[in-house]
Formats: sequence, structure tokens, C-alpha cells
Amino acid sequence: MQMPPKPKTESRLCILDCVSGRRAVVTRTPFVIGSNSAVDFRLDPQSCPPVLCIITMNGDVCDVRFNASSKAVIDGVAADSFSSRPGEEHSFVCHGQMLAFKHANEAQPWERTAGAPAWNIYDRNTLLWVGPFDTPGLRAHLSTCTEDDWSHLVLLPSGLDEMGFFMRDVRESLSLIPHAKETAAEAEAPTASHESEAVNSEYGEFTCPVCWFKFDRGDVMSIAVHAKLRGDPMLGEDQMLRFHATRFNDRGQALDAMGLAAGDLACPHCRRKLPTGFLDLPHRVFSIVGAPSSGKSYYLSVLVKVLQNVLFQKFGVTFRDADPSENVILTQMKTQLFSASSPQEAFLAKTDLEGALYETLPRQGRKVRLPKPFIFRLSHPKAPDSGFSVVFYDNAGEHFEPTSNSADSPGAQHIAVASGIFFLFDPLHNTEFRRKLDHVTDPQINSHRLDQQDVILAETEVRIKSLLGLDTRQQVSTPLAVMVGKCDTWISLLGDEPLLPAIADGTVSVANITTNSKRIRELLLEICPAIVANAEVISSNVCYFAISPLGCSPVEFTDRDGHVRIGPDPKKIEPRHVDAPTLWVLSQISPDLMPSGPTT
Repeated sequence: MQMPPKPKTESRLCILDCVSGRRAVVTRTPFVIGSNSAVDFRLDPQSCPPVLCIITMNGDVCDVRFNASSKAVIDGVAADSFSSRPGEEHSFVCHGQMLAFKHANEAQPWERTAGAPAWNIYDRNTLLWVGPFDTPGLRAHLSTCTEDDWSHLVLLPSGLDEMGFFMRDVRESLSLIPHAKETAAEAEAPTASHESEAVNSEYGEFTCPVCWFKFDRGDVMSIAVHAKLRGDPMLGEDQMLRFHATRFNDRGQALDAMGLAAGDLACPHCRRKLPTGFLDLPHRVFSIVGAPSSGKSYYLSVLVKVLQNVLFQKFGVTFRDADPSENVILTQMKTQLFSASSPQEAFLAKTDLEGALYETLPRQGRKVRLPKPFIFRLSHPKAPDSGFSVVFYDNAGEHFEPTSNSADSPGAQHIAVASGIFFLFDPLHNTEFRRKLDHVTDPQINSHRLDQQDVILAETEVRIKSLLGLDTRQQVSTPLAVMVGKCDTWISLLGDEPLLPAIADGTVSVANITTNSKRIRELLLEICPAIVANAEVISSNVCYFAISPLGCSPVEFTDRDGHVRIGPDPKKIEPRHVDAPTLWVLSQISPDLMPSGPTT
């Protein structure tokens, strides 16, 4: 049976009054815009002439002709008319009016967005976007920019993608006021407005767990609560306003502009909400580094579960969520892995650079993708002052590759502020290791991928020393745990003698960990010495570990879309030595909380 032809979509000229937010669609011509009561689209009669323009149509082309007596700016240049074809966008400024035109094949999306206009700002110098802002938020944001800054900015109202307005043409229509240039004397003079002070990002008592910039207690911002205070000039109209508190209630809580108690705090740099109780405990960043598909998500999911049990059972230390709502993604991965009944259910998708584990935030004047932190608190009832928080990230492996360390993609820069660095080496990615494992039936050994794990370690060195301003000959003292993963497939290469336990006599046995490290280092020197060489030029404190988050080989299965995947059999999961690297780092950075035995 022959299907009837789809009806032809007729193009429409869509119009936006950028001041009021009102929209219209030209369905017949002539179509008149002006302040006259008889026109088709009426504008403000106090500033608009009775007839501002007349639109006629010739086939698919709309001819728009404005009142000849007025001096109009169309698409950024002086003109009194334009012709619009399907797919084109145009802007118009005159008589205090700002109109945007979009010649679209589908008018319904345009009509559905009626309401207060939203604005995006495009910087022609940096080629970057910020926004969206509502009109008050736009004014607030632009008031922090000087006239010189305005010269390379273009405003685009919601609905337009290619054509906008130059700042010089719309400052009066939108009542925009630039930030005045400071004289030399004014620049040196202290200001009483804390809101306008630039917070030093290199020094401070605290380090933001999201953007990794520093700040002091007095720099922290509060997050407004009242519904009328929705919209932040840096985060956009969907986020609540961030502000520096000047009023407090009797309990010492900050009050927003409408008088409501604002208990949540935000970083003054990226403005992201800080964890509850952030100012009460020190934070330690634990950076997990590894190549794409090396198993970082599986490792982190297993590690959290193992630490919750081991730390309390062996040391009486509680390891708990600092903010369960913020850790929900990691909790879901852990639950998915350990509560599954089949490999299909236990399978964890590869971390995506643009996925749910990342969020877009302002950093150094631009919007970038940053990994969400997973924060846990460690404490002991007998030593409450020794407690602190640990921050993990599940980075996409691509963020550690040499081509990914740009100002627009700084997602792995936490390694420079880390208290411990954990490099996850996947031996099944390595050609030399695979030759030694010709008897292994693990399906991962058949996936031949480019092995650049030594390059990732070299890039890690470059980033750390660059961000910290170190000489290339210098080493950091940060503990670096080189974790050789999937040890269930290669542990026989170490010989018949089993690895020694990381915990002995109620302490972290540094002697056992050191003995194990020497054996694993010797094996790496034999098979892939570049890993050892690159690790030991980064840090003066390197230790080697054999770990297996799953403790078994995964199995192949076919997903619902017919793709062949590899996932763990949940019935066979038995983690091996996963906690040893973290116990070693904890014993070094917090010996009061995590006691260790003798080194020999």
C-alpha cells in the first residue's frame, strides 16, 4: 500500500520583541508592525512610531521594509530593509526597539518559547559562550565588563543561533551600563564591596573540590533560597543566586535578600554548591589516573564498598558519604555491580567526557566540563580531631591523554592538588604483558588497543610540574601508587609465593607492602620498564601494588541493541588487594587516624 505524501511544510517568518519577550509569526501579508492599534504586531507606543515596518511575501522570500524616516540598524549595519529566505536570521534596532527575525520551517518551537527573553553572550575574541541569562541577570553580568570588553561581545536572544546584536547598538534599548575603568589610584585603593573583589585562586585555607582553586573562609558564598532570587549571573537562570552574606540570623545563618536563612555554601570561583560541613573538615583529593577502558569505574565502585567494611572492621574508622545526594551516581554504580544477577546488569558503561559524571561550570572566565566529586568522611570516635574528607573522581580516560589538557578541558587538573595519586595500569592493554599471558582465556586479552599508558604517566608528570611551577628535574613527595590491575590474570608471573597481607596486628603493615612492592616493581622492570621509569620521575614516594577489583575474568554477552559487550559475572566477583593502595596512602597522610607498623 502506497503511503500518502507528507504535507509540504510552509516556511514562516518568526518575530521576537527582545525587550518584552513577545513573539509573533507571519501567517499572511501584508503584515504590519508598529504602535498603531490596527497593526498585526503592536509595540510600545511611547517609543515606537505608528507604523514601524511592513512585511510582504514573494514566494518563500519575505521582504521587510522599515519606516524610511528612521535610522535603523539591521544585522549590525545601517539599512532600511532586508529580504529573508528560509533558514535565515536577522536583527533590527531602531526607536528603542529590538526585533529578532527567524525564517523557520516550523513555527511551533518559536511560539512555545514565549515569555521573558533569555540571552546568550558570544565573545568574538575567545570564541566562547556564556549564558543563558534573563534580562536582569544580563544587566548584572555586563555591568562587570568595561566598554572595551563590550566591543567584542554579541548578544543572541533565545531562538537565534547565528545572528545577534552588537553591544553598541542595544545598550540604550536594554538600559545597559558598562563598568567604569579604574584609574591607577582607584585600582590600588581598597574597596568596601566584598562582592566585587577578585578572590585569589592560588592561596587560601580551603581548596574547592570541583574547580581546585583556593579560597579563605571569608570568601565563601551563600546560595539564596527565596524563589524570587532564582537566576545567577554566572550559572544562568536555572540556578539560585550566589551572594556574599552581610546579614545573619540569631543562629549565625546567612540571610538572603528576601530574609530567608541560606544554609548552603558555594565556591567563590566556580560557584558550585559545596558539600555540607565543608568548612568543618580538611579535604584530601585522591586522584585516580588511567587510560580509557582501564577499569577506573569498576575500581572506584569496588573500592568504596571494600573501604566501608575494612576501615571499620580493622581500625574502627567510619567511611561514610559526606553528601549522599551528590554521591548518588557512584552509589548507583556500586549497587548495580554488587546487586546484579547477570553480567548484563553488572556492566558499567565507559565514562563519557560529556556524561552524567561531568557538569558545566565557570572556570577562569569560561564554561568548562568538570568531573563531579565523590566525597566521603573518615573519622574515629577516639580521635575526632584527626578526621577528614576524601575526594574521588571518575574521570574519562581521555582527560589524561596529552591532547586533552587545555584551558577548555581542565578536568584532570586535580592531580596537582592531590594528597595521593593512584595510577591504574591495565596489563591486558600492554603488548609485552599479553605475550606472557598466552595461556589466559580472559576475553579482554583479545581486544587490541593502542597502548599509551607510559605516555599518560609522562603527561601526568608534565601537568603536575607545570601546574605547581616545578623544575622538570624536581620530584613531588605526593604518594604515588602504581596499581597493576586484573592481577587474577597475571599473578602467577610473580611466582608461587603469595602476596603478604596489607594489614597485620591491627596496623597497616608497611613492611609487607614494601616487600610486595619490590616484587611487583621487578616484574614491571622486566616486562614494561617505561612504567617504572615514568612513575619514579614524578614522585620520590612510589609504591607498586597488584590489585583485581573483580577477582575474576569478565564474560562476553550481547546487549539489547545486539552489541557484544564484556561484563563481570556478579556471582564470581571477589575483590583482591583493592584496599591496599588506599591504606598505604592513608597511613602516610594521617598516621593518627590510620596507624602503621614498622617498615622492616
